[in-house]
Amino acid sequence: MKHAWLAGIQLAGAFAFAGNAPAGISQVAICEDENEWPPYVYRQRTSDGRPGRLTGYAVDVVNEIFARHGIRSTLELLPWPRCQAVAILGKQYQMVLNLTYNPERMRNFLLTRAYYSTNTYYYYSRRQHPKGLKIMSPAHLHNHRVCGIHGYNYLNYGLAPSEVDQGARDFTSLIAKLHAGRCALFLEKHEVMAGFSVIGKDYLGDRELAGERVPGMRPTPFYIGISRKYEHAHELRSLVDDELLRMEETGRLAEIWRKYAR
Repeated sequence: MKHAWLAGIQLAGAFAFAGNAPAGISQVAICEDENEWPPYVYRQRTSDGRPGRLTGYAVDVVNEIFARHGIRSTLELLPWPRCQAVAILGKQYQMVLNLTYNPERMRNFLLTRAYYSTNTYYYYSRRQHPKGLKIMSPAHLHNHRVCGIHGYNYLNYGLAPSEVDQGARDFTSLIAKLHAGRCALFLEKHEVMAGFSVIGKDYLGDRELAGERVPGMRPTPFYIGISRKYEHAHELRSLVDDELLRMEETGRLAEIWRKYAR
């Protein structure tokens, strides 16, 4: 029996067969963040609230790509730093689904073409800032103490690691730190914060938590990452890129997104 934090699924689907995969690629093992990343990767909840099978926009996209080429895939949820560290080796896992860009990741992973983007909001505590907290531009973030989650990438926001307290392990503890006044704000994708409601974690329902879009910050693109140490990394990236382009041009990506958009 798997540990509680290890929730594996077999990805399957019925899609038009597009042809055999490149030689040597018959199965791909994927890992993702155990905290879940709704609406992109999360566990469906049963009627009594228990976590069930894995689903989401990213799951559906990779499911369709691999099913079209007869590739078997597994997806398991791990602590995010561990997932990235093990996937880099290209043995137990070869792929992760939701990466933003930073130089270290580029050294370790081949990134596919972007297949979705998100909007960045800053969140603050009304308990600590009853008159509001105004951020005028991304540069203004440097004037405040910023909290974050261990293992997440904040370089895209223009923040150095030394500028972000990444002691929190999940959003519940992150928001608790915010309300306690241990930081002024945290940054997160609005789509994800809204998406948590589908798994019973309605963070935006907290009346003391306020959020606003960061003025002047461009949408953040997300990529699928393939370990550079995986022997078929370049062939696999080419296959995924070709399929993502097809899905974008035919409107299939947009169709899948509409299923999960909130």
